[in-house]
Amino acid sequence: MHIPASKESNNVEPDIKIDRTSLENVDDFNYLGSIKTLDGTCTKDINTRIAMAKQGMVTLNNIWKDRSIPKPLKFKLLKTLVWPRMLYGCETWTMRKADESKIEAAEMWFFRRLLRVSWKDRRTNGNVLAEMGTERTLLSLVKERRLKYIGHTERNTKTDLMKTIFEGKTEAKRGRGRPSLSYVDQVSKATGLKLQSISQKNQDRAIWRGIVKSSCAAANINPDDAAR
Repeated sequence: MHIPASKESNNVEPDIKIDRTSLENVDDFNYLGSIKTLDGTCTKDINTRIAMAKQGMVTLNNIWKDRSIPKPLKFKLLKTLVWPRMLYGCETWTMRKADESKIEAAEMWFFRRLLRVSWKDRRTNGNVLAEMGTERTLLSLVKERRLKYIGHTERNTKTDLMKTIFEGKTEAKRGRGRPSLSYVDQVSKATGLKLQSISQKNQDRAIWRGIVKSSCAAANINPDDAAR
């Protein structure tokens, strides 16, 4: 996969050969279960994880249809058997607003499938959540795992590779237009801290744990409630 310096540059794909056999140039590939793309976004990986989780949900239809199983137990089975498929590798996701909306929509799809609610029933998301006795937590869980992962990365004494990737910058001129959303930007926005402060504070587990907890709590605030 050849990544050009910028969108404006001529994307001349290199011809790399091994034993006189040319390697195929691709726009994306699967590495350890996570899809890496040419444009550096996580949209395709997120869509793939959602599709895999929905497939897992469908294979468990016998459980969701069984009326002898109480809803709280079904909810636990959902979080144990389906959500891990959905959340695999989510610690490294850089999410756009559209990606976040897809995750929230997938969560409601899971709940409706569990409750056997059809779109023809015209039930609101609030009504479905009330019957489940829960709130939307999947997106918040993704953000929480991302912040926890940063803490583990910065405190890792065995290798500096992950820390170098997180804090490093590519020596190149940025192209014209709005800059792409970066992983560091999302971590900084979630915590309200700059990169230097993040690197300092996450060295103390207790301090960083408190920052993660407060950041996730703030992310769960309903905009309407915050306005009041």
